[in-house]
Amino acid sequence: MGLQNRTPISIDQILRALATLGQEHVVDPELRPDGLIQQDVPELLGALLGLVETESTTLVDPQAEPPAALHGLQQGWRHTSADRAVHRAVLVDRLHRTAFDVPLLLADVEPDGDDEDVPEPPGIAGASASAMAAAALVEAQEHLVTGRRDHASRALDSAEGYLAQALLTLHLLRLQLRAIGLKE
Repeated sequence: MGLQNRTPISIDQILRALATLGQEHVVDPELRPDGLIQQDVPELLGALLGLVETESTTLVDPQAEPPAALHGLQQGWRHTSADRAVHRAVLVDRLHRTAFDVPLLLADVEPDGDDEDVPEPPGIAGASASAMAAAALVEAQEHLVTGRRDHASRALDSAEGYLAQALLTLHLLRLQLRAIGLKE
């Protein structure tokens, strides 16, 4: 879903927010002699998002029932827009980012390095596939509700493929666990 932001956040606003949160962003004058440009916005927003997500993670105790502070975070997030289409688009985007973040941030494989032949650990690959399955299921439900049956069917096919990958990685992890148990 392509959302349109009528009041996009400017580069200066992002830089001020980062500075306020203690993460000054210094522009390399050789790389950007005229300052930051629009293509820099995703990285800047990623830095801001990382700070906010890290801070919110320190507030939420996942062991609590329900997790402490989670309700407040959800309420604050929901107040940014009353449009369910926006909520859905943001959540699907978040799931896609998570699917790409899991192997990038948790696997011991360099994404731009010579480790292309090194497989991701099964748990990492399974977690990534599970996030993609969740995104595809959300999209399938939306397509079904809006009467786009062909799109819903394709999204369900994608979800099924990702879930099969996740189940395979679960099986591989169980085999690894058994192999460790036999060695002990």
